This record gives sequence, C-alpha cells and structure tokens, in this order.
Amino acid sequence: MKTKIALTLLLIAVAIKACAPSNTFKIVGKIEGIADGDVVQLRTVENRLLSLFMQDTIRDGKFSFEGETDSLQMLIFSVNGDNWPRTIFSVWISPGSRTKITGNGYYLSSWSIKSNVKEQQEEEIYRDAMGELSSRFDSLYFLYHKSLDRMRQVDNDSTRAESRRCRDQFNNINFIEHQKTLEVMATRPVTESWIDRLALYAGAAAASMGYFSYPEENIKLLQDLYNRLSDEQKQGEKGQLIHRYVFPMEIIQEGQPMADAELYDPRGNTFKIDKDFRGKYLLLDFWGVGCAPCIAAFPEMKEIHEAYSDKLTIISISTDSEKVWKEGLERHQLPWVNLTDYLGIQGYASLYGAPGIPFYVLISPDGIVEKMWAGYKEGALQEKLKDILQ
Repeated sequence: MKTKIALTLLLIAVAIKACAPSNTFKIVGKIEGIADGDVVQLRTVENRLLSLFMQDTIRDGKFSFEGETDSLQMLIFSVNGDNWPRTIFSVWISPGSRTKITGNGYYLSSWSIKSNVKEQQEEEIYRDAMGELSSRFDSLYFLYHKSLDRMRQVDNDSTRAESRRCRDQFNNINFIEHQKTLEVMATRPVTESWIDRLALYAGAAAASMGYFSYPEENIKLLQDLYNRLSDEQKQGEKGQLIHRYVFPMEIIQEGQPMADAELYDPRGNTFKIDKDFRGKYLLLDFWGVGCAPCIAAFPEMKEIHEAYSDKLTIISISTDSEKVWKEGLERHQLPWVNLTDYLGIQGYASLYGAPGIPFYVLISPDGIVEKMWAGYKEGALQEKLKDILQ
C-alpha cells in the first residue's frame, strides 16, 4: 500500500511539473555556407545602451542559446567576424519561447526566423517584405565599412570618394527599405509594438535629415501613420516624440540666436540656458554614456576647460535617462556644467537638428550660434575652437 501511495504521489508531482509554465527560452541556429569560429552575440537594450547577454561560437554552422526569462524581451542579434556585415536584427524571447534561425551565407537579412513569439512573427512580416533589398543593403554596408577601414589606413581623396560612393548607395537602398516598411505598417493594426516601430523609423528619418536629404514621400508616409494614432496615443510620451520627429520645428542655423529651454542639473536645480550662462562663449556638448566618441572627447575637453574656463563655459547635456546619466557623471567626473532635459536626443538637441551624438554647438557671448558639428576625433575640438582660444 505504501509503495502504491508513493508511486501515486510521484506521478502527481511529475504531472504538476509538466503542467507548470517554463521560463526557459531556446534559440537554435543552423546556417549553411559559413566558416566556423566566429562569435554570435545577443545583447539587451536599455536606455539605448547595448549590454552583452549571451554569446556562442559557431561550430559546424550551428549556434544555440538557452536561458531563463520571466517576461517578454527583445534582444539584438549580431555576429562578429571579418566576413560579416556589421548588421543586426531583433530576436524576441519570452518564457517558454522557441526560436529557430536558418539560412545560407553571411547576410543576416536573408536568414529565416521561426518562433512561437507573436512579436517575432510580426517582425518577420516586415523582414519578408524587404526581399532581396535587405541582402543588397548588407552587401553595401559591408563594403562601406571596409572602405572606412582603408580610409583609416590611407586618408586621401580616393579613399574618401570610395567611402562616399558606398555610403550614398546604401542610403538609397535604406530609404527604399524604409518606404516598404512604412507601406506594410499602413496595412497592420496599431499596437504597442507598431507604435514602437513608428517611433524607431521616425527617429531614423529625423537623424538622416541632419546628414542627407530624406525622401519627402517617406515623410508623408510617416505623417499618415502618425495620424492613425488615437488622441490618447498622440498625447502619450511616444506619440509626442513621433510628432516632434515627423512634424519638425524650424531648426536653428548658424548665425541665429541660440534656443532657450529649461534644463536641470544633477541636484534638480532648474536653469534657463539662454539667460543663466551669458557673458562667455558656450560649448554645448550633447552626449550619452553609451557613445564611445563622446567619452573619447572628455580628456581634450578637460584640457580646454582647465586652460580656458575664463573665456569658455562647457555645458554637457545628457541624452540618457536620469539613472544612466548620474552613473556616467560619477564615472567620468566632468568638472564643468552638466545638465539634462530628460528628453534625450529629441529634446533640446533636436532644436539644433542634432542627427546623433556627440554633437557640439558653439555659441558667442551674446547668444549667437557660431558653429555646429557632429562627431569627434582627437584634436578636433582644439581645431574648431582655435579662433576663440587664442
């Protein structure tokens, strides 16, 4: 009798375990036509910062990941190696999710992803709509980065022209991809992930406008999609962000008065940037913790601050969340003015048309924008500021 009871209890325990929901996710991949030894990585995204989550080395064309998650999560998939274009795609996981990735060759956009996660299934609708365009983009992106590598080794008119040609070609393909994606969105229901996608493409359009002529027909598609949002959705944080991207205000140009806004220091004090910092030259530095060129500029900025603080006030304006910003300040110990509006790149930075970070604005003592530029390389700040630092 005891044996019978024990066996019954064991069967009940097994049944309960079998019925209990599993938090385990699995991702398996099998890709033909690639070499072994390269590393596949999954990264998490938080406040625009990518953090390594898992990685695996390709063996016999295979890779796999297994772990636990207690919620729906989007990861960024990439492969490191000399033969791979530096492109990525999204992989969604959730408790109990199963994902299978198959393909042939090094172009990630041509691979197939099968998953029981509905967000991934939605993602694949957009990937499938791109067809051969995405592979063409991967190819051009690969060639562009190779041209950049050659330009770093030999910087001359020939290598710069080659890089510009590749960049212009993949931008044209990218704009067509955007158009196709927006056209697919017009046929899909408005969901939270749909709004996230609209914000992503609206932000990409706004960033492109700082460097290239973004197609007017794509802007019109973005505006039409925005108008599908409900009044409540338009008033939400994402809705306001999308509106700012697709119905942009007039951008301040060099030679015009600086923009005014309320910004906050790490202690929560409020500053009117146009009124509280008049009298000296201002260098506005829009930055973020996850931006390597932003961080690389700090030693040169510290030299300039120490030598010329009587002539120039540096104001670093964060595009990060409060938590990430304050952790970054603690880590990098920036001795000048540090402010934020908690609106990221779409906040005060957007009034100057900042396409990304680092982005710098030089303002005269009487509040006129003298210079604006993006990007950093060693010695660039000294060169840009040489006229006022003499």
